[in-house]
Amino acid sequence: MKTPMLATLLSFTQLLLITILPFASADHIDDTCKSTPYADFCISSLRSDPRSSTADTPTLGIIMVDKVDTNAKSTLIKIKDLLGKSPDPRMKKALTYCKEVYEVTISASVPSSKESLTKGDYKFAVDYMRDAASEASNCEASHH
Repeated sequence: MKTPMLATLLSFTQLLLITILPFASADHIDDTCKSTPYADFCISSLRSDPRSSTADTPTLGIIMVDKVDTNAKSTLIKIKDLLGKSPDPRMKKALTYCKEVYEVTISASVPSSKESLTKGDYKFAVDYMRDAASEASNCEASHH
């Protein structure tokens, strides 16, 4: 069950591992995103949000967390739809696990990460997103 959320989470995690300095230039966004495993995705995600043109690095982190939230919510809708349609007990079990993963991401990881970014606790923001990425990977693997 490949999801765009995993790419978002990994890109966000890598983005936060870069030195936290204020900036607002598109070139710096490019430079920062080139250090991530999904550079094109990172650049397009940040540039698609008008807040990024004047954002410091913590705000760019918040923008990425917002993207994670949006992707997690749309993925959760798809999971619930598939869960209602699947007659296979193994698939239902995998989808139920994934549903729980994405619910936790939305209800706990996203708010905690945003709060950490707001407070300047960047390590914790990275940890919350890294954990969510790990769980999303486990979800993907659970249906094999």
